[in-house]
Amino acid sequence: MLISTPAIVLNTIPYGDTSVIAHLFSLQRGLLGVIIKGARGSKKSRKQALLQVLTIVEIQINLRENKDLHFLKEIRVLHPFIGIPYSTPKTAQALFIAELLRKSIKEEEKNEDLYEFIANALMFLDESPKELPGFHLKFMLDLSKHLGFYPENNFDEQHPYFQFTDGVFHHSFGDTCLNAEASNDMHLLMNCSFAELENLHFRRERRKILLRNLMLFYHWHLPSFKELQTPDVLEDVFG
Repeated sequence: MLISTPAIVLNTIPYGDTSVIAHLFSLQRGLLGVIIKGARGSKKSRKQALLQVLTIVEIQINLRENKDLHFLKEIRVLHPFIGIPYSTPKTAQALFIAELLRKSIKEEEKNEDLYEFIANALMFLDESPKELPGFHLKFMLDLSKHLGFYPENNFDEQHPYFQFTDGVFHHSFGDTCLNAEASNDMHLLMNCSFAELENLHFRRERRKILLRNLMLFYHWHLPSFKELQTPDVLEDVFG
């Protein structure tokens, strides 16, 4: 069956001498594995240029029901990036987001809200005139909403400690709670939009702690969530 759908490239791996397998998150079918013939070779392939991480494309594929891999017929870019490829911080954040998506999304069915969230966030990052050191943190937190375990926004003076196991703010500190400063940072991140991130002045150490706490939160609520490798890249870039 021939279908067309917008999709976001998550990664590619070599397949045979000249082909690749691309893993994409699509609007119509969720996760897809697609065999793309002639994407590698001695000369740089046009298809290879279209398969950079997180590129937003439209694909036409021969869908094989009950199969893990499908064959590409056509591909074109829907949103040519104008910022991400030319900014080292944005590129590092894109690599982090791609790895995060690969290791957290398991859906092989349509999820329009999740697709639109990812696509809109990527376009915001790409078009932002400023570098946003906290963008990947906000993305990771908001992604949890679409994965089904977003925290309850009940922070106040009586509930200042974020408990990562229940995803709520508690009145007293416990073994599964973040300290007061880390909990307040989680609260600040929850209550800002992407457009307001430039007003959040998290220093390097606070960003590192916040990322570590978000990964702890993910590990608790997604038992299959594997360790991320790209935080080291972010550390090198943002220092």
